[in-house]
Amino acid sequence: MSTQTPAAPDAVLKPRDLGQILDQNFKVFGRSWRSLLPVGLIAAIPGLLMSILMLWLSPDLAAGSFDNPLIRMLAAAEWGDYSGLIALGWGVAVFVIVLLLLFPLYQGALIDVSARAVLHMEPVPLSESFRVGAVRYWPMLGAYVLLALLWIGAIPALILAGLVVLSWITLPLGLVALATFTVFTGHAVIIEQLGPAGALKRSFSLVKTRFWPLLGTGIVYYLLSTVVSYIVAFPFSFVAGIAAAATESFVPFALTSLMEGLVGAIITPFMAVGLTLVYFDTRIRTEGYDLEVMAAQQAVAADPAEFRP
Repeated sequence: MSTQTPAAPDAVLKPRDLGQILDQNFKVFGRSWRSLLPVGLIAAIPGLLMSILMLWLSPDLAAGSFDNPLIRMLAAAEWGDYSGLIALGWGVAVFVIVLLLLFPLYQGALIDVSARAVLHMEPVPLSESFRVGAVRYWPMLGAYVLLALLWIGAIPALILAGLVVLSWITLPLGLVALATFTVFTGHAVIIEQLGPAGALKRSFSLVKTRFWPLLGTGIVYYLLSTVVSYIVAFPFSFVAGIAAAATESFVPFALTSLMEGLVGAIITPFMAVGLTLVYFDTRIRTEGYDLEVMAAQQAVAADPAEFRP
């Protein structure tokens, strides 16, 4: 992923059980937080922009039509003038499309930063990780398009599999299984330099022999992130509700949204490091892969043509 020389691999580069992976996750994050937090903060930007939009549209809960832009748009629509709502709709649509198009680039950079941290590679500027993401942008985009098509096709198939009556069981279970089987797709694109279809196939291949342990690990990480987010965000949401009622303003809710974004800025790279640890652990267990060799290969991947894991 860069021309940086990796540090000597230590005990992190060996098979570990779930407790050891979690322990190593905290150690890696504690050691590399300076390089991980910036990429996490970038993930908080969309939430910040939405908070700003919320404040602009509804600065005051008690505002009338002359003070509230959203109310003015709705009032104009009642008189046949939909230009304000159409402009707002287009703005939101463009915003969402831009986010979707930038997501593969961000994910590529996030995986690169996480892999460097796990493999004890020397930190590099964030721009270098985004350069890696840019180099692999089209394969990443193609992989996510295939994933989206796979999910779209899986939903009706799972509903039919449950004969409609039991679809409320087959649908969530099937989607969780699909998410588990495809969890390493991004890592296969960035770390193993595979194409979209090859990355999906690679993820299925890695997961199939360790499906249940990986599913259990994913559930634990999901619960951990959810509990931490709730513990941190709930007090702010509770206070925001009281403050909003007292001030008749959306500002407390917007600030709460900002706080949730900052919490996500920590959880996002933490989870990415955890997934990267699990990815390398799976490769070791299924392939007996030497991560010291892997780290050396990662260090010369500035030229994708020379990358061969």
